[in-house]
Amino acid sequence: MTTTDHSATAAAPSTGERHLLKTGEEYTNLLRDNREIYQLGERIEDVTEHPATAGGVAEVAKMYDLQFDEQGRDLLTYVRDDGTRVTTSYLVPKTKEDLALRRKGIQYIARQTWGTHGRGMDMIATLMVGMHAYLPTFRKHCPEFADNIDLTLRRLEDGNVHIAETIVDPQGYRSRPSATTGDTPLPERATARITRESSEGIWISGVKGVGTAAPQSNELIVGSFYPTLTEESFWAVVPIDAPNLRMYCREMVHRDGASTYRHPLTSRGEEIDALVAFDDVFVPRSSILETHSQELHNPNFYNEWGRWEHWYTFVRIAAKAEMYAGLAQLIVDTLELDQVPVVRQRVADIYEFAILLQGMVLAAEETAFLSENGVMTPDHVMTTAARSYAQAQLPLVLHILQDICGQGMVLRFDESDLRLPAAYGKDLAWFLDTRNVSARDKNLVMNLAWDVAASEHATRSKIFEESNALNVPFLKERIYGEWDRAELVSLVRQYIGLEAGGLSNNLAPRITNSLSAPTNGKPR
Repeated sequence: MTTTDHSATAAAPSTGERHLLKTGEEYTNLLRDNREIYQLGERIEDVTEHPATAGGVAEVAKMYDLQFDEQGRDLLTYVRDDGTRVTTSYLVPKTKEDLALRRKGIQYIARQTWGTHGRGMDMIATLMVGMHAYLPTFRKHCPEFADNIDLTLRRLEDGNVHIAETIVDPQGYRSRPSATTGDTPLPERATARITRESSEGIWISGVKGVGTAAPQSNELIVGSFYPTLTEESFWAVVPIDAPNLRMYCREMVHRDGASTYRHPLTSRGEEIDALVAFDDVFVPRSSILETHSQELHNPNFYNEWGRWEHWYTFVRIAAKAEMYAGLAQLIVDTLELDQVPVVRQRVADIYEFAILLQGMVLAAEETAFLSENGVMTPDHVMTTAARSYAQAQLPLVLHILQDICGQGMVLRFDESDLRLPAAYGKDLAWFLDTRNVSARDKNLVMNLAWDVAASEHATRSKIFEESNALNVPFLKERIYGEWDRAELVSLVRQYIGLEAGGLSNNLAPRITNSLSAPTNGKPR
């Protein structure tokens, strides 16, 4: 495979064009397999029909169909060097124009889903792009499986595959007795690890946490993050329906069966989170990306080849911020609050949030650089700073949305309630109309505001954003370790005539090497 030749060319729609794209129906049909998924103590026989998973499947299916829409085609697909139109999910960006195409596609999907699908069909795909971007390092430390990285990337692109990930250890008793050597079997451990190996492949046993959207995906990247044992050091791709692979879903937070009027957002379903258990799961050699190289599991190295994943998250949150801003203005217009200074100032905080993130998205793109394998990389310090700022501000944004709604968010009604008699021979709607909108439409706006800012779904989304691939304190640690401020300190010293001697080692970036010493930070 030669992914280094990938360059984005958004061609106009054409009749009979060769493509390797799936429709929503094709994606959905592939989920009807032998996957072993459980929720509330019972097995989910069909994720496309079960209340906990069906809504999220339907939402992803819509995104697949958008690849064939005139606008979506130019944002979600591109024409490869061989003349084949494929998904941009696995596009290896070589230029800033490639990054811009990916950014526009991420924004497009986020605007269709209110940015609540943090593990959409084009998100975890960026991990494969990151591995390719640092392929020389993978090849140096694990040459046995390095070629599988590009082969797998091409296979997933050709298949238009929706891939999920599970990489963190479960919250539990992780430090059971240490491993033994020789002929003595390894003791049971909570963390997923390699238990057997042969010339055909490896076998994995143990548990991994937070497989977001995994029950609704086609395949799964499984790996480890700063593992204790070499047996816990591996990266591999497995099908969701692999024998002896089981998933346990949390309870759902969306409103299954609710009308789109009462719950405009949460009636649409959600991406479900799951704990993933491996009970002697076999992985063939062709699906192994790396094994036994603890150097490649250093958190700092992960944060290098995971930069495209982090950038994706940042772009999605920036698009989400724009949706918050649009909703804030809609609430102001609906409740006729435009003339209230304190409301304007509070809403301006949301606009500032969106504006700053917009600027940081473009700045990360403009200051992008090439990785060691020639892949265009968004500025990582800008991305980290933006994610830290976004996470810190998100609770305030949600609170402002709640606050400007006032009693409207508390007193929400069904359309049938509005037709009931109230007083003076008038129905309830007559007392809730405004000069700008009808009671029905005002109530619809409040229903959306509730779903977005106050519902159980909103709480899950907020927790997800705040713990998704490092929380704020760890992001600030990365900023401190990665931002080069030596020149700035030198300017200040020159200004006051302070000699250059005795400069602190903290001035230049401390995290400059793929395999530098690990930080304390781990993703969620």
